[in-house]
Amino acid sequence: MKYSKTLDLLSAEGAFVWGDYANAQEKESGMPVLRLHIGQPDFLPHKLVRETIAEAYLDGKTGYGPILGLDVLREAVATEIQTYLKKAKITKDNVAITSGGGKGAIGVVFRSLLDRGDTILVPCFNYPGHFSGFSDAGAKWIPYKLLPEKDFDIDLVDFEKQLKKSKVSVVVLLSPSNPTGAVIPYKSLKKFAQLANKYDVTVVTDEIYRGHVFEGEFISIMDFPGMQDRTVIIDAPGKRNCVTGIRIGYIIGPEKYIDGPVRKLNNVRFSCAQTPEQIGLAKSINNKEVQAYITYMKNEFRKRRDFVVKELNLIPNVTCPKPGGAFYLFPDISKTGYTGMEFAKKILKEKNVCVLPGESFGGGMLDPQTKKPYGTYCVRLSIASSMETLKEALKRMKEFLSK
Repeated sequence: MKYSKTLDLLSAEGAFVWGDYANAQEKESGMPVLRLHIGQPDFLPHKLVRETIAEAYLDGKTGYGPILGLDVLREAVATEIQTYLKKAKITKDNVAITSGGGKGAIGVVFRSLLDRGDTILVPCFNYPGHFSGFSDAGAKWIPYKLLPEKDFDIDLVDFEKQLKKSKVSVVVLLSPSNPTGAVIPYKSLKKFAQLANKYDVTVVTDEIYRGHVFEGEFISIMDFPGMQDRTVIIDAPGKRNCVTGIRIGYIIGPEKYIDGPVRKLNNVRFSCAQTPEQIGLAKSINNKEVQAYITYMKNEFRKRRDFVVKELNLIPNVTCPKPGGAFYLFPDISKTGYTGMEFAKKILKEKNVCVLPGESFGGGMLDPQTKKPYGTYCVRLSIASSMETLKEALKRMKEFLSK
């Protein structure tokens, strides 16, 4: 059987690969592995979310739906998004529903905006699913710098330098960030928007973690002057509503973009998104009790963040910036003598703790200072696990690094 050579060009997400490693380690050791490698919230979905999706199945509402999604969900998503947009105006015509969760939305967005051989500008630490989208479209990617010493804020001088040099047409913004947890501050977003307008680029902003901003309110780049017509938002309910497995994604953008390229790609790739899930989400995502539950979870994640950041910074030779959102930490372990890959392999083998090596989030892009891939000396920890799990994992890390 002959396989496609183009598969070698695809960039796969490491979290699921390391999940397989964790499973193998459990079998070999006979002991449970503490899994800090994946962003799987340990909370159940709100009861209303579960009930409304289940009701749709029980009512037999399992047939095909429209290519861009059911109007009832498109309208509900537009309503939800409009709650945080102060100037931009969104209606259902700006919203498409995809299958495949955020990854499904990513695949559609980058396939619709990039031609083979194009170059896209991305943050130096970036979600691996984006790289999959770039590589699937046949595009190349180059980094703009983030500043670990400033809680991974954007290096705007480097960003403009790359815009001038590369002449890209599409740039990626990730806030709150996976892997760093960074929330880009208003002042930097304002300058980012000004540069996007100045250099006439489309901004693809991944707002999956907009429900997990620990201080202040979430701010979207779409809300800045001139940005509504040049911004495409990738979103999904999985992380906020703890329904990562139902695989529904949202794309928000200009009406012509949604009704043109997105409609065609949704048709080709999915036919339609899952009907029962759409019906259930439409009935629940704007419910006051569901929104209150999201806030409760966010506050719990904030407590975990504060605890884990404090404990990590007490470990000799480990430095961890304090993230403003999401549920990830991205500590620097360069002074321990380990690369992120070495650390991840050894602590899984010796302590049954699974974390992700930081280079998984660098997309192979080289740091000009170290001449090594971005993230080589970092690891990513998910704090989506219980406090008990986090305490035990930190205890094992301290033991591992003190030997």
